[in-house]
Amino acid sequence: MGDALERLITAGSPGLAPPSRDAGVLEPLLGRRNGFYVFDSALLVRPQGDAPVLDVAAWNAPELWGAVYGDALDGVTFFAEDVFGGQFGLRGDEVVSFDPETGEVEHLAGSLEGWAAEIIEDPEVMTGHPIVREWQATHGPLKPGERLVPVVPFALGGEFAAGNLRALRDVEAMRFYGNLYSITTRA
Repeated sequence: MGDALERLITAGSPGLAPPSRDAGVLEPLLGRRNGFYVFDSALLVRPQGDAPVLDVAAWNAPELWGAVYGDALDGVTFFAEDVFGGQFGLRGDEVVSFDPETGEVEHLAGSLEGWAAEIIEDPEVMTGHPIVREWQATHGPLKPGERLVPVVPFALGGEFAAGNLRALRDVEAMRFYGNLYSITTRA
């Protein structure tokens, strides 16, 4: 395991499920700590198996939220997300980021270690850490499976500010983003 993965795992909450020994390419992460939050719940690494949040397999079921994006998400397995529901996923050997408001999938890193290095290097931008800390100071901790969704979507000029955010269950948040994506791509 590389230094960045080790630092990310060490900074995280206790595991959400027992360590997974059959997590495939995610084993360096989930075999050590099977699902966890880090940076005041700004980053959620999804577990494999029974846990208080949807696991990797359930989260990636197309009918749950991803079908609206068509084939843009083919071959991507999402395993983590920032506080706004921005997804991190594996596509082959690379790690990609996915913006659910715009439907954009972009290369982020060539490996899990590279992804962890990006997160550790700039958690404010990569996870929304300062904003979630500010939001939670006023509203209390996010519940397991909650993410922060902009009242005025970021893609429509909404501010990246605590006052423009509300907590939603993760699936509801992704369906909200999917509806927004459907409306804006038809225009």
